[in-house]
Amino acid sequence: MTLFPDDILQDRIEKDITRVSTGIIDELITGGIPKGSVILLIGDPKAGKTTFISQFMYNQVIYGAPVIGILTDVSKYEFLSNSLDFGWDFTPYVDDRLFIIDAYSSRIGGKPKFAFEEATITNVADMGQVISVIKDITLRIVQNANPSFITGVISSLTPLFFESEVKDIYKFLEDLKDLAHRHKQVWILEMNSGIEAPHVETMVKAIVDGIIELKLMEEDKTLRRYMRVYGMKRTRHVLSWVPYEITSTGIQIKL
Repeated sequence: MTLFPDDILQDRIEKDITRVSTGIIDELITGGIPKGSVILLIGDPKAGKTTFISQFMYNQVIYGAPVIGILTDVSKYEFLSNSLDFGWDFTPYVDDRLFIIDAYSSRIGGKPKFAFEEATITNVADMGQVISVIKDITLRIVQNANPSFITGVISSLTPLFFESEVKDIYKFLEDLKDLAHRHKQVWILEMNSGIEAPHVETMVKAIVDGIIELKLMEEDKTLRRYMRVYGMKRTRHVLSWVPYEITSTGIQIKL
């Protein structure tokens, strides 16, 4: 294959980019997500977004990377319990290199089952409080371990859309991007597709560095799962819909 000047430049740029392996879709995105990226994971309900998020988090702690998890749609107890169904035991890593913030229990008026957290989010509608907690945990991780990168997830953004002003969501995303770029973090933000505020979805897609979409499609009266990656900066990626399955050990793509 003959490479044109633009192709050669692109190859050099991509080789200079340090990537974070997902352990899920690396074959689709040139080996991993570039450090310093905020990625949107969007899709149909029951398409496997929570499984994707949990699998990504587990792969990171196994690799040795610090992980920050903000939970707004499930409690910390439920998250840890559900992950065990796939064989992902997070308990040895909690508060070591896994920092989970249960924003769900306080959102529904309950109390977290785990009381040993130093940082808490008492009001998910206060996006300033959310970014402040993320910054505090990042600072603590950097001071204690000074890792080469930090990963984080928010599961999910959808509740925030109904409890926060659009301008506050916009500022939060911009602040998170700035934090990710400066500290070489990789953040994955989960969101349901087809929410009741399409202008917010459009705004989020325009701000983030990349988008992973999961979809349920009916074929021969059977629901099948497909994913695609589009718009990921500094990355050559597969543009077509790729089938995947949710197995007993997590998401497996079928190329």
